[in-house]
Amino acid sequence: MTKDTTANITDDLVPVRASGAVEAEVDGELILLSPSDFSYFGAAGTGAPVWELVDGQRSVGGIVAELEAKYEAPEGVIRAETLEFIEALEAAGLVEPFGD
Repeated sequence: MTKDTTANITDDLVPVRASGAVEAEVDGELILLSPSDFSYFGAAGTGAPVWELVDGQRSVGGIVAELEAKYEAPEGVIRAETLEFIEALEAAGLVEPFGD
């Protein structure tokens, strides 16, 4: 059985980009470089708009609301993909850790 890692992410959490995170566009895709281990992280599809909204000011709920206002998707899809991406950013060392 797998653990739902997005359970640690709540709407009031404010994700903060990790100091030293580097971003670049390569062949039309946003690529992020983790400052913790210098690994590359592709932000294809829904990832780029989420990354742009991770500014240390917006809460997860605010990010989801902005994306839902801008894009059409079946109910719950934007929220699920946003939470999954933010969790992946944390795991990659691209946003500050949320704790357990």
